[in-house]
Amino acid sequence: MRQRVALAAACACLILCIAFLYICTRSAVASNTETAADGLLKMCRMSADLMDTAAFLESPEEQVQHFSVYSGAGITVISADGYVEQDTRRFTQVGADLSEKPEIILARDNGEGYAVRPFMGTLYIFAARRLSDGRYVRLYQAAPKMGYLVGRRMPLLIGLLILAAVLCYVIVRLGTRGLFTFADHVHEMLESFAEGQFSARIPPSPGEPKDVVARINSTAGRIEDQLMRNQRTSQVFSAVVNQMPNGILAVDRDLKVSFVNSSAKQMLGITGSPEGAPVDDASKDVSITQPLRDAMDQDGVYINEVAARTGVGRSHRPLRLYISPMKQDGVSVGAVALIEDITELKRMEQIRTDFAANVSHELKTPLTSIKGFVETLDAGAIEKPEMARKFLRIIMLEADRLTRLINDILTITKFESGTDEVPLQPIPLDQRAYDVCEMLSFHAGEKEVTLHYPQISSPHVQIMGNPDRVQQMLINLIENAIKYNRPGGLVRVSVFASQGSAQLVVADTGIGIAEEHIPRLFERFYRVDKGRSRSMGGTGLGLAIVKHIIKSMDGMIEVHSRLGVGTEFLVTLPLYTAAETETAPDTGDEE
Repeated sequence: MRQRVALAAACACLILCIAFLYICTRSAVASNTETAADGLLKMCRMSADLMDTAAFLESPEEQVQHFSVYSGAGITVISADGYVEQDTRRFTQVGADLSEKPEIILARDNGEGYAVRPFMGTLYIFAARRLSDGRYVRLYQAAPKMGYLVGRRMPLLIGLLILAAVLCYVIVRLGTRGLFTFADHVHEMLESFAEGQFSARIPPSPGEPKDVVARINSTAGRIEDQLMRNQRTSQVFSAVVNQMPNGILAVDRDLKVSFVNSSAKQMLGITGSPEGAPVDDASKDVSITQPLRDAMDQDGVYINEVAARTGVGRSHRPLRLYISPMKQDGVSVGAVALIEDITELKRMEQIRTDFAANVSHELKTPLTSIKGFVETLDAGAIEKPEMARKFLRIIMLEADRLTRLINDILTITKFESGTDEVPLQPIPLDQRAYDVCEMLSFHAGEKEVTLHYPQISSPHVQIMGNPDRVQQMLINLIENAIKYNRPGGLVRVSVFASQGSAQLVVADTGIGIAEEHIPRLFERFYRVDKGRSRSMGGTGLGLAIVKHIIKSMDGMIEVHSRLGVGTEFLVTLPLYTAAETETAPDTGDEE
């Protein structure tokens, strides 16, 4: 390296010397040219004086020719209007027009002048003077050449250039000895750092800059301290991550494992060191590729549940994934998942479900609503036959509704066990929603709530499901909209078909639901306002039942709500479009 630098410096020195010599030579040529031009101009004056005298002689042309030989320069005699009369060297033809040549123009304006310009590939000096009779005499000769000036000194100049290059090489080679030794020591220290030997330093050596070495060693000490602190922090983090009960898994954009702790390995059935392998190849017990891919395409935490094989018979371990996308400059570059084993949580939910089933059997008798209508009849309404029959019909419907509610609580257990099977048939959703609204109209009137019925279309908006379950779903949604409304409020029920799906919308202008409650709204026994729900006769199971019913029909439900403004439930179910359903019987009274 040092030799290459010295050679480069020598070459640079040689180039600079050549450039300097060239500039000096050009300057000398210019100076000699100017001197030659002055001399030529003096001879031009002499020739002009001679010609003014020779005009009285018998052969002036011969005198001009003799003077040309004497001066060593060519002489051109030019007429007053600029045409050549005589040229001693036949440089220009007789009769040629030279009136626009620079030297002639200067002589015309100033009496005399000279110009340096190329002619026939050679640089010439032209000096001209105006005669007393108006004619011009012009002398010319070749300008000095660079080769002429340096030709005899060329061996000496080449020797000096070579000597300068050699001296430059030696000086640079000797001068950079300490610098390159210093660079080698710095490189050795960096190599030691790369191998984890952070205590390496630059040793003191003669010729090295001591202050620079001291500063570099001081900086290396600070780097060592920082690396050691980071290493200790990394060790603590690694210990915490590997000892925590929850699993942590990180993947890159291509779903290849970047990091996995021991808990995640145990939950996902990963063995060995899976870093760099696709996550599905690393885990044979469960596939989590799709949840990870879905999480990368959205903001916030994405929650998903999967079931992993346990290796014991056909049992599975339920896992809940909390996945956050990792983004760089707004672009997803991977995802990190917190994996939670929710086996115990599922067991507790099962216990709570069983408790609800047991309690439901004990709560078939408290028919508060029926008691209210009976008291109304006892207070005098029984004396009015029309009103009495209407009240008795509502009492019967309410009794059936409560009995169905209890039966549906038992159905939740069957849903979760996967053993529940019920008969399915085409159901006109618009007709069934209309019938439920008619049934609940009295309840809406008591709450001073206006209930808008759905329009019955032709043909009907048909779905495939169980009539009792569909009616239960409608009752729960519409009754909640009435129950949690305010006096003078409105409940609007709509049923329509859109893009191959049946849409049911139940919207109210009631008290609304706070945003933080919406994600848990369909959990069993979850109450937004526990005191108010119980005072209104709620069990905390209505929406959980709705969710199970809709899920059993391959549908989905969405909730949109603003506190103090109202709530809207949107149910989407597969549309049944078989031709025979156009004449399907009304199943509104089936129980």
